[in-house]
Amino acid sequence: MLPLLGAPMPPSPPVPDASPARPDVAGVLHWLASLAPTRLTGSDGERAVQQAVAARLEPAGYQAQWVPFHAAPHIYGSMALHFGLVLAVLPFFARFPLAVAGAHLFLAYSWWSEAVRRRHVLRQLWPKVATQSVLLRWPTDGAPRKRIVLLSHADSAFTGLMFSPFVLRNLAKPPPAPLFFLKKQLWLPWASLLVLGLLEAASGFLSLPGWVPWVLSLPSLPVFVLNLDVVLRNRVVPGAADNLSGCAAQVVLAERWAQGPVPGVEVVFAFTGAEEAGTLGAAHLARTMGWDRGTTEVLVLDTLTNGDLFLLEEGELWRLPSPPSLVEAARAAARDCKQPEPAQYPVPAGATDALPFLVEGYRAIALTCIDREQHAPRHYHHPTDTAENADPDQLHRSTEVAWALLTRLAG
Repeated sequence: MLPLLGAPMPPSPPVPDASPARPDVAGVLHWLASLAPTRLTGSDGERAVQQAVAARLEPAGYQAQWVPFHAAPHIYGSMALHFGLVLAVLPFFARFPLAVAGAHLFLAYSWWSEAVRRRHVLRQLWPKVATQSVLLRWPTDGAPRKRIVLLSHADSAFTGLMFSPFVLRNLAKPPPAPLFFLKKQLWLPWASLLVLGLLEAASGFLSLPGWVPWVLSLPSLPVFVLNLDVVLRNRVVPGAADNLSGCAAQVVLAERWAQGPVPGVEVVFAFTGAEEAGTLGAAHLARTMGWDRGTTEVLVLDTLTNGDLFLLEEGELWRLPSPPSLVEAARAAARDCKQPEPAQYPVPAGATDALPFLVEGYRAIALTCIDREQHAPRHYHHPTDTAENADPDQLHRSTEVAWALLTRLAG
């Protein structure tokens, strides 16, 4: 049974605050990176960062709420399982066509439901771990007229061949214009799987050449191989840019907000768990917190360094854009800081904590940095993603834009 929402965390050794009283955002990043070398979902490192942030912000007037939940920590294992089973059952099609068709249609449904952040089906077989998010809330007198929720994830990711700079640069490169549908990298494997299952189901009414199922299953092969490689390596990265940079920015913004809050505006700084496992911490919050959708704005700060600032266009299989008013507010915030207006960048694969909030009907937007040559943040999901390799100037500029956007949303 899950603990009650807001239940206190179990006691653990205190984390010393080695940071100066009011450091710059790069200083906070280095402080957070010193607390734990890696922060896998459900690990002591993930919790240590969250505890340290709470211990730092509570004396400033923030109210901490711990939100425990359980998560299957391996999104790469889930993808390897789904698309590996596509290939594993295919040789049995000649003898058991309807059973194989049913298996392929089930896999297509299971991956769709996971990709659009609705529910887990096959992934329920993956072992779960206990983890948590922590919310630091600036209270208001009476009911708030507006609520602004900022989110940054505390966990770090697994790595593998697909995240080596050369492979990543070519995987994430935008496709030629005629192949626009490949902008979402998992759309073709999923769509091919769905068509495969439908054709197999109809094979009793039409003649299906033997080579067709093999051709339609080919897009599943690289997905299976690349994700299985991540599972077998079982290596976790430091994750300084992704996403201690967002956590550091939130600490600075929270301390700055405490110096001059806007009356009637409730600000919640959420440090989520299990984002790298598939935005599971944000999904849990979006479904359980019951925040009023008409007065709540959601701002995700994810990887605020090692590239140029962009606004992410969410969606793993198809576009799920942020509200135009939030897009314009973010661009106006950049103008306020005399910085270039951030363009929108379609996420080729994966998602940020904004996606589950958009799915649940909230107004949400994500800020992130993308290196234009790498087509991803530099050192993305790589063992070199350390605090020393973070660009402090870009981190400062991104944080200033985030502050300008926060104050604009606060009115």
